[in-house]
Amino acid sequence: MLHALFVVLFTIPIVLIVGFICAFFYGYLCPHRVQPKSVPAPPRFTTVTQDEVAVLIACHNGEATIGSAVAAALENGVPVFVVSDASTDGTVARAQEAGATVLELTVNVGKPAALHTAYEHFDLSAQYRAITILDDDVIIAPDFVVQSRAMLTEEVAIAVGHNVTWWPHERRWNAWLAARAYSYWFYQLAIRRIQSAANVMNCISGSNSLYRTELLDQVLPERPPYIVDDTYWVLETHRRKLGRVVYAPKANALLQDPTSFRDWYKQNLRWMWGTFQGIIGHQVGRKATRFDAAYVLLMLHWLIYVLSGPATIWIMAASGVFNPMAVLILLGGHGLWMVFAAIRLRRPRLVLFIPALVIIDFIYRIILVHALVKAIRQPRVERCVWASPARIAT
Repeated sequence: MLHALFVVLFTIPIVLIVGFICAFFYGYLCPHRVQPKSVPAPPRFTTVTQDEVAVLIACHNGEATIGSAVAAALENGVPVFVVSDASTDGTVARAQEAGATVLELTVNVGKPAALHTAYEHFDLSAQYRAITILDDDVIIAPDFVVQSRAMLTEEVAIAVGHNVTWWPHERRWNAWLAARAYSYWFYQLAIRRIQSAANVMNCISGSNSLYRTELLDQVLPERPPYIVDDTYWVLETHRRKLGRVVYAPKANALLQDPTSFRDWYKQNLRWMWGTFQGIIGHQVGRKATRFDAAYVLLMLHWLIYVLSGPATIWIMAASGVFNPMAVLILLGGHGLWMVFAAIRLRRPRLVLFIPALVIIDFIYRIILVHALVKAIRQPRVERCVWASPARIAT
């Protein structure tokens, strides 16, 4: 029995390595790759004032949250525009009652197309110099616009907000919220700050970021070929040198994250599916640029991360599945970071989730592999449309 387990654990890494190699070369040969466009010289932008910023929200059946999202955005002292993407509930009424200017669509076109329609309908490019794009369940801080606008130097086109998981007291023992709160903290502490400093950010928060209209004028009219619209936007920004993408650590936004395994798995799968679609479609790693080099290093990190899962299980099995010392070492490695996160986030109960988060961390490795296979099978989508996780009324 133990011999069979070793064979399985030895086979998994080999299959994963072959899969990553195949996906890498598939990106070069894929007929669905995104065609390159002319690359101009990097732009130099001018200063954006407070009255030159607006908020734009695309919403589909978000009556439970849109009112709070609009109210929080208005506290920033900027106008708020909402486009209802064929909502069948009270979205329009709630948004208007909260103080937003609303455009109601009768056909569900998906978030990117809805944003573009509203952008053109309200003539936002002519009236404003920067647009904060939010999801309909995001609560931004009263100084979000001020903090993100402060990052818009003459070279910056996108300022990415700081994600904070909304973790209400009545769901304080929800493991999926605990996992997301920790992952946001760790990712923004390490990877996002480093990528921002080097201008190699591969992922932006489509739910709470500030965009210059010069950038939106170019990327919004185009139909994103990936399931995640902001994946396409950030790749195009880097490839066409439309401006720097930076992280605004003081621009805080509360995000509603999945509270069930099904929603958590589906959302993470969609995010990583879109990421791998972008890698394939934009042929990441083929050009000798700093962004490509950094992305290749990130992919190698993912590879090591995925392989470390079976390797850890193999080591534990070899030393005895119920070896207390092996279990303590495994929990201790995660536990140290969890303690730091609990202190920084002022969530002492995070420490109690260490065993659950170790298991969730292994499941996330499965999601990476699942997303890679999904991207190889479906490298493009016709419409960027998806079902959002269940929302909590605010």
